[in-house]
Amino acid sequence: MNEMQLSLLGLGLGAIVLVLIYNRWLERKHRKLYGPKPEEAVKADPVDIGTVTESAGDRQEPMWDHGASFVENELAQSSADSGLSEPQMDAAPVAMPEPVAALTEAESWVDAIATLRFYEPRSAGSIRDTLNQMGMARFERVEFYTADAWHRAEALPGDALVSNLRCRLQLASRRGPVAPEAIHAWMRSLESLAQMLSAGLSVESEAKLVERAANLDAFCVRVDTLISVNLKPRDDAAVAFARLSGDAEGLGLIGAYPAYARAASDASVDFQVQADNQAGLVTLIMDFPHVLRPEAVVTDMFDLAKTLAANLGADIVDDAGRPMSEEGIALLVNQVVRLNAVLQAQGIEPGSALARRLFS
Repeated sequence: MNEMQLSLLGLGLGAIVLVLIYNRWLERKHRKLYGPKPEEAVKADPVDIGTVTESAGDRQEPMWDHGASFVENELAQSSADSGLSEPQMDAAPVAMPEPVAALTEAESWVDAIATLRFYEPRSAGSIRDTLNQMGMARFERVEFYTADAWHRAEALPGDALVSNLRCRLQLASRRGPVAPEAIHAWMRSLESLAQMLSAGLSVESEAKLVERAANLDAFCVRVDTLISVNLKPRDDAAVAFARLSGDAEGLGLIGAYPAYARAASDASVDFQVQADNQAGLVTLIMDFPHVLRPEAVVTDMFDLAKTLAANLGADIVDDAGRPMSEEGIALLVNQVVRLNAVLQAQGIEPGSALARRLFS
């Protein structure tokens, strides 16, 4: 290495040393100008932000421990600065009513169902106001969807936010199918409601609903049956009726002459016992679609008919006045069993709320 290279190497090393010395001098100057003085660091009383503790092998996160007075002061100062009063946190929440049961396939068959979907949730109170203005009865049955469940429209508190609404129209009853004119009026009311609430409407076509109503009514006619049996006194009917009045309570019948009933455990009527003065008959009647466990009830009814026949001195006869044999009674019992199977095949349990609504 010649003399010139050695000179350049020395100059380079000297420059590096000068840069390091200069940087260290700048750091010390900055700390003197902007860092806290020793006595101020001792006197300072900053907010305690907790302590960090360490243990062998485990890392502990810092624990923030603001004093209660500090938090209260900060909240009070924030409220004063914004001009707002402190919020009340102890108000009891509004209890939500029990939701309606999940929609079954049978209900979707019995009822026409229209759904309105809101682009933004609306309060239950404002929707009810609109429905009342239009006439709530025009929609038959209305339900609101909120909190992941459907509720009866009248049951929700007014401030509950509703995202969907549905209306139901029962398509048939014992009065027959819903008239096409009634279906048309219901559809027009739904369209008006959807416009007023700025909602999307989903519903079957009018023609489809008319067809469904006719089919449902035909099914109802096939299974809607009153099972009855008559008792014809052999002697004076007035004497037999007097005995019936005296024996009714002991036979588990409720009511008063001339109309009695056998009640189920839920207080619904299993069957009726009626005295007809004009015809001189005592008639036992079971309204099949309205009765829970109809196979058991019809057997119970015929057992009571036999007991009454013995007590009243009467014969068991059919509607034409002909004596009924054990075979005839068995045929009626089998008819109830078949009708029960047909109704249950459609998802409708005899005696259920849906059956009583449909056959009303």
